Amino acid sequence: MSTRDLVIFGAGQIAEVMHYYLTVEGGRKVVAFAVDRAYRTADAVLGVEVVDFEDVERRYPPAKYDMFVAVSFKQVNKLRMQKVAEAEAKGYALASHVSPRAAVWNGFVAQPNTIIMEHNVIQPFVTVGRNVTMWSGNHIGHHTRIDDHCFIASQAVISGACHVGAGSFIGVNATLRDGITLGVHSVVGAGALVLADGPDEGVFVGTAAELKKIPSSRLRSI
Repeated sequence: MSTRDLVIFGAGQIAEVMHYYLTVEGGRKVVAFAVDRAYRTADAVLGVEVVDFEDVERRYPPAKYDMFVAVSFKQVNKLRMQKVAEAEAKGYALASHVSPRAAVWNGFVAQPNTIIMEHNVIQPFVTVGRNVTMWSGNHIGHHTRIDDHCFIASQAVISGACHVGAGSFIGVNATLRDGITLGVHSVVGAGALVLADGPDEGVFVGTAAELKKIPSSRLRSI
């Protein structure tokens, strides 16, 4: 695993979170944040300089530095996918990170630009692709395959032998029954329960709780 200093693409909250994991847990040194020139609004984030992505390889050449693309699930992960491709076209090797507080089977290999945060449980024979973000506290059952460019939010349960298509988003507290296959760029909303396969660009939305008309002070019981 590389220990080279690195540049983080992005300068927002996601980038700040990734800076924490990569430095505090991963022991990496972040030398700069990079953003597209048209969107750069600050000269520094967390005391680290922000540079234009268009010029980043001249300031921090890919022969000496790695990169991590810290972008959320915007456009159903297509924006992060695009920026990963642009970073690699500049010649950067992409960093990865598995939290030491995650429970990961011993055959697991983290692919480029994939981050596995704390308290994820990744059971035996699970595979996770490139450019995947797994936020904290998920359960990924045995023999499941998560393809490239996915974003798995917190506390999701993906049961055994599932297949999550590339570019998909799985929301907070979502549940997939065992053996489920989701097509590419699927969206499973927060709290949704998925019991059957879904097509490409399929959307599964859970039922949201209703706001009652009476205030909590008038409740007789909870």
